[in-house]
Amino acid sequence: MMDELLEYGVYVALLVALAIPLSAYINKVMAGEKTPLSRVLVPVENVVYKCIRVDKNEDMGWKKYLANTLVFSIFSLVGLTAILMLQGFLPFNPEGLPGQSWHLAFNTASSFVTNTNWQSYSGESSLSYFSQAIGLTVQNFVTPAVGIAVLFALFRGLVSEGHLGLGNFFVDVTRAVLFILIPLSLVVTMIDVWQGSPQNLNDYESVQLLEPVGVDEEGNIVDADDPAAVETVDEATVPMGPQASQVAIKQLGTNGGGYNGVNSASALENPTPLTNLVECLSLLLIPVACVFCFGRYVMDRRQGRAVFAAMFVVFLVSLVIVGVCEQMGTPQLAADGQVYMGTDGQSGGNMEGKETRFGVTDSALWATFTTSASNGAVNSMHDSYTPLGGMIPIILMALGEVIFGGVGCGLYSMLGFVILTVFIAGLMVGRTPEWLGKKIGPKEMRMAVILCITTPLLILVGSAVMCLDPATVDSLNNPGAHGFSEVLYAATSAGGNNGSAFAGFNANTPLINVVLGLEMLANRFIPIVAVCILAGSLCTRPKVAVSAGTLSTCNTQFVFLLILMVLLVGALTMFPALALGPVAEHLMMVL
Repeated sequence: MMDELLEYGVYVALLVALAIPLSAYINKVMAGEKTPLSRVLVPVENVVYKCIRVDKNEDMGWKKYLANTLVFSIFSLVGLTAILMLQGFLPFNPEGLPGQSWHLAFNTASSFVTNTNWQSYSGESSLSYFSQAIGLTVQNFVTPAVGIAVLFALFRGLVSEGHLGLGNFFVDVTRAVLFILIPLSLVVTMIDVWQGSPQNLNDYESVQLLEPVGVDEEGNIVDADDPAAVETVDEATVPMGPQASQVAIKQLGTNGGGYNGVNSASALENPTPLTNLVECLSLLLIPVACVFCFGRYVMDRRQGRAVFAAMFVVFLVSLVIVGVCEQMGTPQLAADGQVYMGTDGQSGGNMEGKETRFGVTDSALWATFTTSASNGAVNSMHDSYTPLGGMIPIILMALGEVIFGGVGCGLYSMLGFVILTVFIAGLMVGRTPEWLGKKIGPKEMRMAVILCITTPLLILVGSAVMCLDPATVDSLNNPGAHGFSEVLYAATSAGGNNGSAFAGFNANTPLINVVLGLEMLANRFIPIVAVCILAGSLCTRPKVAVSAGTLSTCNTQFVFLLILMVLLVGALTMFPALALGPVAEHLMMVL
């Protein structure tokens, strides 16, 4: 177990070491200051403004900032839906793939426009190169940029002293794409291509199998010489296309939508241990950097460190629980010691649904990273995790993706919990709540509560609606508690804008596609509306002097209160649903 803990420590140390300097760079970019890339990219930036006819010096109030955010996202939703439905008539479709149905196109477009990237289809067999590169990859860039833009609008509201402007939405998005997402994606793309990921527009290739397999009458894979085999398969089709570029931004932008159906468990998307390391770090790189950006922006790095500490404690506990549960397996899997569960020279533990290249350690690490981020990329199948090992990813998503969370959106949701904690702590000592030198009034509290409860509320409603549909039962691979866990995971993944799946649930039905699509849209844009209103309200609040009675929001006590508030609102809200799913399944195994 010491080797696993050492590997976890190395990953986390690298993540923090990269995020801290990146935070300084992001702040400079969003402030329009000079950076090492300015000489090359500022002329490109100015051309973009001319093309879209934007005055980069315009300072938008919260209403105009919000309106531009919503209109931009609506155009993205309509445009992507059209591309997906019409892909059969569009270019770069060497396999001649038809367009998606209206409900699947709506679900997919909602998913990628909301930075969720839930996929009710298998990418390599359903989407053309045009849909992948022009449709999905473009959204993979602009949706995290929208998250960064809204986050910095909130930052400006926090530090403003009477100035009503929150910045310029189009300038913020352009800078986030040009100066942050594209350069980082180029680095990751080159590493992936170097290690073997395809990046081309070639036709799919056929290769000979090293060992032919048979297929029985029911479509199951059997040995080639099995008497039940009605067909022998000795060839496989290898998907080509612009894979490395999509993999890079799906990781860095907390998108998660894989080019291939098995996502980063595929040797095409994640070919080597080096790419696994780079891609895993990319999951949380920008979200962690945004936390440190917060401390730098408000000119008090202790604030950023306090929020980071709260996130990190929950993250670390979650990582250890998933790792231990998967290493121990279940009593049935261990079979009273007859099955090897150790790690001496080989990966032991619960290896079902996991790549032998990565084993339990890297799979548990990735699962915790991807559900802490609002990402959804996977290198193992979460449906095959132990009940408690699979429950932790559900909880991380159900908390509102506030344990680092998505690019931008994770931190502004967590700041909602910070305001809620400040308010409750202020009531406990009989003082008017203050945060960063500003009074917290009823309007700010209403917006903070919306940020805190939107995700669990949408998850529970979505789960209930899907469970009422008889077609949902037919979509499950498993009955009982585990089947409910599959439904709950899907609703949680959509409601938390994560996008990962248990991989045991056929979600491609009209009702499920529509319900999950509406869930994703609601959980993306309700918080964005709340954040813009919150930022606009904070702009008008004057700074007040710090006194001896002012609550410290950067000490250990506040970190503890913040963690407690996150768990009370998120985990306890979801507990009844968890009790019917993973908890019940675990108890059935051990009792």
